Amino acid sequence: MILNAEGRARLQSHLQNVLRQPCSVCGGNSFQLEDSIFELREFVGGGVAADGIVKPVLTITCQSCGHINFMSPLSTGIISYNPPQMQAQPEPTVITTEESTEED
Repeated sequence: MILNAEGRARLQSHLQNVLRQPCSVCGGNSFQLEDSIFELREFVGGGVAADGIVKPVLTITCQSCGHINFMSPLSTGIISYNPPQMQAQPEPTVITTEESTEED
């Protein structure tokens, strides 16, 4: 998902309030913001679990050493997530057949 202009402005505003430290790896002060929101998925041995955990993340990359910081677009207010309501599963229909008895 690509951030629109409003989302990018929200991200930049949020970072001005929280990104006060230099890079924790090299001490650099130049960061690259990505316009995309990525997904981190729960590792399930190489496959993709249908009910696995998926987290949306924003990436902020240090221009000096390439260290990548992840930030949640949910907690920054850039996106909101309303999970779909679980629909009640219909009761299974039991089909029975009556055994016919033949009179001799």
